[in-house]
Amino acid sequence: MAVESDKTYTLFWEAMSGAMAVELVLEEMGVPYRRQPVDMAAGEHRSAAYLRLNPTGQVPALALPEGKVIGESAAIILTLGDRHPDSGLVPRGDLERPAFLRWLIYMAASPYMTFVQLNHPERFLDDPSTHDALIEGARQRLEGQFSALDAAIAGDPFFLPSGPTALDFYAYMLISFFPDHEGMLARNPRLRRLHEAVGARQSVREILPRHLG
Repeated sequence: MAVESDKTYTLFWEAMSGAMAVELVLEEMGVPYRRQPVDMAAGEHRSAAYLRLNPTGQVPALALPEGKVIGESAAIILTLGDRHPDSGLVPRGDLERPAFLRWLIYMAASPYMTFVQLNHPERFLDDPSTHDALIEGARQRLEGQFSALDAAIAGDPFFLPSGPTALDFYAYMLISFFPDHEGMLARNPRLRRLHEAVGARQSVREILPRHLG
């Protein structure tokens, strides 16, 4: 599994993974990138070739144009913000950056990881008879986490008052992952407006069919 070195990013990708938020940010920034599918069901993320690139074996990962590979969706987004500051998708000033960092890390560390429990209880508990309780607990925690995000939205319709940032695309991804997202959005009106505004963007119309089929 080679990484080409030119001016193009390579996104190591699987549908309905954290690659969705990264891909949306890349599209919004208008930078050239290619997708390199990683079939996690077939174990490609555990292959020697992939582990040489990303020792954690996680997806997504992003190869920078000069060849260095980084993982973790929040770290990838922050790196892209540093490399493409004119996009405005990662605030750089003191006014909004603290809130941006807080909620980006929250999304990556809390609801995103709760989805791992929801979708893969076997990674946490060996006994299948315990999985239903773990799944239900994860679903309830997600409801609370989405409520916290709804209360934190400071803009309208976007998360921050200045306009769209990577927070909006990360939140959109998380909403897309939730099985009953229509019901959840009915209970969280700020998230509903954010979801509608992001869903109308060209980047989402291009990318969503690849993730949702």
